[in-house]
Amino acid sequence: MTVTAARRTMSPRRSAARTAAVAALSAAALLGGSLTAQAAAPARTTGAAVELAPAGALATRCYYRVNASGGLLIRSGPGTNYRVVGSYDNGATVLASASTTNGFRNVGTNRWVSAEYLVRITSYPCE
Repeated sequence: MTVTAARRTMSPRRSAARTAAVAALSAAALLGGSLTAQAAAPARTTGAAVELAPAGALATRCYYRVNASGGLLIRSGPGTNYRVVGSYDNGATVLASASTTNGFRNVGTNRWVSAEYLVRITSYPCE
């Protein structure tokens, strides 16, 4: 009895991005440099040139539950000195950046909340 495994093929675009990312990491290793922040982002190919996406371009977003008895203020930037632009009720589910800036998580364009009052919901995968 012969068993054959189905071979999964990548799209040419994804293959090119993977090849460019591997090349960038290899070059960094050979030169003794570090591309760890940019290496996580996929590469874009434009003709013969290869451009790495900005480090935060593909920031992972995760689901969190608000854990603040009086609710959680949404601010226009990552700090208490930024103006309040809204709020979330206690217990609300929020999709926010996995990384923090100044102790705040990004929840949208010019919308930030304190990471201190968010609890990760592990039953939902990060996107």
